Amino acid sequence: AINKSNSGHPGAPMGQAPIGYVLFAEEMNFNPADPQWLNRDRFVLSSGHGCMLQYSLLHLTGYDSVAMDDIKQFRQWGSKTPGHPENFETAGIEVTTGPLGMGISNAV
Repeated sequence: AINKSNSGHPGAPMGQAPIGYVLFAEEMNFNPADPQWLNRDRFVLSSGHGCMLQYSLLHLTGYDSVAMDDIKQFRQWGSKTPGHPENFETAGIEVTTGPLGMGISNAV
């Protein structure tokens, strides 16, 4: 998806994949059928430019908000998978992050 868009940062999603797997598969509590579940754990991606990791994890864990077709439209105008995560655009994204460090200040 990153290569197809001819834009983006492949290093962050690939480098962060192991920790993403551990968090989503073994540690976090969430419900893809109810993304607004009050008792869910929140995943805040401080490095918003690496959001393909978050989109992939949402897709693989069953969120309807990120289908394979959405991933194929990564960073395209009007897509549900913009180049930085937008909480008003994609269910499962907890906070909009862009500039480095913005996510950690939101997570506190």
